Amino acid sequence: MTTLATRMRELSDLEGFDVVVKNLDGSQADLKQNGLPGYPHERKAKGTTTVAEWKARFEKIYPGYTCDLLNGDGTEAHGNTQVNSVRTSYEEP
Repeated sequence: MTTLATRMRELSDLEGFDVVVKNLDGSQADLKQNGLPGYPHERKAKGTTTVAEWKARFEKIYPGYTCDLLNGDGTEAHGNTQVNSVRTSYEEP
């Protein structure tokens, strides 16, 4: 069975940013949790998608979990930020 850690690595590779997965109570999810479905999207989200919109999409796919999107420096991206800005923060200067 596939672990949460593996699913999040696949998601990160596709989307171009890191995600911290949390339980709905705000605690960090167990990355060894098994049996999670694959990320159903074959293409990354549009760059104009906001962090809040992307998180809502994530929560539909993985009910029982929420997440934080991380900027390249490890800080949490704010809800109104476009995911393209988050992706850009990972680029080398």
